[in-house]
Amino acid sequence: MALRSFPRYFLIPPLFATAGAESVRVIDLSLKGARLELNAPLRAGSRHRLLIMTTDGVVDEQVTVLWSQIDDLCVDNGIDRYITGVEFDGHPTSVGELIDRLLSSHNALPIEDARTADRYRISTPMTGIFGILQIGIVDLSIRGAKIALPYFIRVGTVSPFAFQVDSDGGPVEVLGTVAWCLGTSASGFEAGLRIDGEDERLRAAIHRLCMRDEARIDLHSLRRKFDALRQSAHELAALVGEKTA
Repeated sequence: MALRSFPRYFLIPPLFATAGAESVRVIDLSLKGARLELNAPLRAGSRHRLLIMTTDGVVDEQVTVLWSQIDDLCVDNGIDRYITGVEFDGHPTSVGELIDRLLSSHNALPIEDARTADRYRISTPMTGIFGILQIGIVDLSIRGAKIALPYFIRVGTVSPFAFQVDSDGGPVEVLGTVAWCLGTSASGFEAGLRIDGEDERLRAAIHRLCMRDEARIDLHSLRRKFDALRQSAHELAALVGEKTA
């Protein structure tokens, strides 16, 4: 299954690699896939040879692009940068061996799911149902959703939440609990839903949306996570330095 079904590791520093003809930097890595930083977008669904050559190991695998979008928080000298999520065909042994070596050399840091899982913004209009209300879906994660609705709804409300990606997959129906609701009668309301125990169903739906180019990762949320990881990496490096001094 795609997306976050395996532990993911933040790389310190990112590794230089190639994806097809493109030079890339590998930002994070798991047995299932990786996130890449590069100068041009890759088409969702396209396949490429990912080649990572380091003193810690070599990875030479075919990958499928899940999503690709501009990183509006990282623009150097007028050159646009893009973040791309890719998925390996299987669970390559070479990737596991590389991760083990990077962990041993303190060049990889586990990404913990503290507050929430990665959020994916819906990039084309998408509607659903929450209880008896027709709602718009703003973003999705494997732990919840942000929805737009015409009325205020009380925090703690538990109702069925349903939407459909395509006719092949059928409807996704889960229970959602309102965690917050903000807005006005004039402008409308947005609400955050907490969804428990439905990781695999939501993961599959997000995967299909990404492959149809109808969902994109929330880069602002991702950058906040990366900033926190970089700070942790600096603290770890300082601690290791003190112990070896």
